Amino acid sequence: MKTRRARRPNTPRLSPSTTAAACARPCANCWRPGAIPGFDNPIEPDDLAGLACDPDASSRLVLGSAEENDWDVEYGPFDEARFAGLPDRAWTLLVSDVERFWPDGAAFLAQFDFIPRWRRDDLMISYAAPDGSVGPHVDAYDVFLFQAAGQRRWQVRTTPGPLDCHDDLPLAILREFEATDSWTLEPGDLLYLPPNLPHYGLSLDDQCMTWSVGFRAPAILDILTGFLEERANVIGDEARYEDPARPPAEHAAAIPEHDRDHLRAALRDLLAADDAQLDAYLGRFLTRPAGNIELAATAGAPPAETPCRIHPGIRRVWFPSPDGAVLCVAGHSYPAGTATPAQLEAFCAADTLDAADWRAALPCIDRILGDGLEEGWLEPASD
Repeated sequence: MKTRRARRPNTPRLSPSTTAAACARPCANCWRPGAIPGFDNPIEPDDLAGLACDPDASSRLVLGSAEENDWDVEYGPFDEARFAGLPDRAWTLLVSDVERFWPDGAAFLAQFDFIPRWRRDDLMISYAAPDGSVGPHVDAYDVFLFQAAGQRRWQVRTTPGPLDCHDDLPLAILREFEATDSWTLEPGDLLYLPPNLPHYGLSLDDQCMTWSVGFRAPAILDILTGFLEERANVIGDEARYEDPARPPAEHAAAIPEHDRDHLRAALRDLLAADDAQLDAYLGRFLTRPAGNIELAATAGAPPAETPCRIHPGIRRVWFPSPDGAVLCVAGHSYPAGTATPAQLEAFCAADTLDAADWRAALPCIDRILGDGLEEGWLEPASD
């Protein structure tokens, strides 16, 4: 396999019948043959291999088969020579967050906007040699599987059964998997799988490329933990329990009512938040940059009104509130005042940011520029 950087292909389009039929929570095992009629794959295996050699990309190589149970996984970035030494069968190359590197990736993902973008994770693209697979497994999130080239057979198990995984393998491979349904996807076909549904995909030829659009489902415990961390940071390390005018203790081992009153009040103050505060926190939490995003602050202040490029991995969302819209970017929340939904949608979809274009609609634009340049998710755009 030769390696090269991904080209800039035309963006394929889902057919109107596909998007019109989709709902906010698609049905289980939703198979749509010909979702993109006459599809012509714009990304070649060599393009994907070239991207897997990029240190900024997240990639992995899975080797092995369910028959031999000899699974192994390697993580990129890879050297070009690694691909030349691969066997003819039973391996899969996977690259995540392809939309960050393929200019038309965002346009392809936008076709799934019938699900709010805060739920969307990334576009992962895989190439598999014949019999290539990542084994029978489950995912904790919704996923759409689009066949871009070649054929892949997908099997699922819809009946209840154990979800135990091998503990002696480098991948979470199910110990038991007996398929109840099976589809062979051809170029242009789309399959939806709900969370926690056991499934198993197998490449049937040497052209197999699958695009996976995953939708994240944050753990409620993570949301709660983040909220508590935020509130604790507001209080700070210096806050301590105080008990002026303490009455004499009647029983030395008891926790007096006086003390419990004060401690309960302190906890209630920590946890207290109205809907507006909770909504703003959720916007900040859901737009926090992922851990695999490398950010570097801009050295020195750029000239005023300099257009800036927005890091492609930065999330942007907004929501209405009684006091006007709120815009959330990269873990920050900003009052957006009277900005219209159309303006906010345009801001959240923009690749570059020119303060002069947004100052009238977003009075908070200078704060956004300052935070973005300081934290590295904005950089001056080159000509």
